Amino acid sequence: MPRTTTPKKSRSRAPFAAVAVLVIAGVIAGCAMMSGGNGSSPIAVSPIPVSTDSVQQSLEAYRGKVVILDFWATWCGPCRMEIPDFIALQNQYRDRGLEIVGVSIDPISPRGNPGGAPAVAPFMKNNGINYTILMVNNAGALRGYDVSQGIPTTYVLDRNGRVVRTYVGVRPRSVFESDINALL
Repeated sequence: MPRTTTPKKSRSRAPFAAVAVLVIAGVIAGCAMMSGGNGSSPIAVSPIPVSTDSVQQSLEAYRGKVVILDFWATWCGPCRMEIPDFIALQNQYRDRGLEIVGVSIDPISPRGNPGGAPAVAPFMKNNGINYTILMVNNAGALRGYDVSQGIPTTYVLDRNGRVVRTYVGVRPRSVFESDINALL
């Protein structure tokens, strides 16, 4: 005798199908929002920091783009002041070829500073960071970049990866915007 589906079983699958459609739509909408919603390919921005043993080597992935490279830590007040401007700049200029890359020195910060590596991912989420955060595994990862004068230390790199500006301390958004516009 052929097996038939009762109307009750058919109806019980409908909520699951509806949920699946909503989940897929949410994923598609989320990707569109990350790409600027203009139909371009989404840019993969990790919601968690990416560990690195070499900042220079990690930056190879950004050749062809203008990069603002910001060395910071979760416990650094001035560093935290710049983050909203970096978020806004990333939103405004990403489609034109800008990448903001933050480099968290939390894992190698002197002991006694609150935060550390476990604080970086929650900090990113709580502050809505929309750009890549690299987290250095050791002091050698900083090779080629001097942060000895303090943080934030921010480098502006041209599309060939050359440093064209270096800033120690907080700078207003307009300073970075001027640099970006000159290089894009």
